[in-house]
Amino acid sequence: MELSPQIHEITTVRGANTYVVIGDASAKLQDDLPLTLIDTGMPGNAAKIVDFLRTLSKVQTVNCTIVLTHPDIDHAGSVAELKERLGKVKVAIHEADAPRLAGEKPPKEVLGILGVLFKIMSPFMRLKPVKPDIILRDGDTIDGLDVIHTPGHTEGSICLYSETLKAIFVGDALRTNKDRSLRPPSAAMSLNVEEAKNSIRKLASYDFELLLPGHGPPILKEGSKKVKDFATSLM
Repeated sequence: MELSPQIHEITTVRGANTYVVIGDASAKLQDDLPLTLIDTGMPGNAAKIVDFLRTLSKVQTVNCTIVLTHPDIDHAGSVAELKERLGKVKVAIHEADAPRLAGEKPPKEVLGILGVLFKIMSPFMRLKPVKPDIILRDGDTIDGLDVIHTPGHTEGSICLYSETLKAIFVGDALRTNKDRSLRPPSAAMSLNVEEAKNSIRKLASYDFELLLPGHGPPILKEGSKKVKDFATSLM
């Protein structure tokens, strides 16, 4: 699905929404530009993603960077296989979440009934560890996208912002409902609910049209206004 000339969503993947930015997000669209893949969905999506990337790049050798908003399995599940299939692809993640992606720290604890289900399913749904190639910090820029550290859902959750594209990729910092209204990340799935709220308030200072969540339909106009209104409503 083309959301703008430089931004596509791969709608066939399982798990979290997966987006592709064509070329450097700070530059104008040209031919044969590198691709930035934002999140990868669950395990098993690699073949579909590679096929789509090759369609966009128009060549067999894909020049791609994978940027993860955080290392939950529904966002990072296909990273290991994509590295195997694409060879020179580089993986980027925030420094606070890098140890979980690399398998140096256990997956985050999930509370309530969801936590019980995750423990039951964990032998069948393990994230294959990947050592990141690029460590990100708040204020960094990668492929023309500004890194915004938005902790709460995980320690190192990030959003990616492009002033040029008037777009922000929010991972699980915000979710959208079917009617494109906003909601915060699930309390049961988040490490720190108050930090998550503060991160939403932080996002309210940015100007954008497109709000591209990890879960739920994209918002294609007046995204920053919706976030400002929602941040004001938070208790």
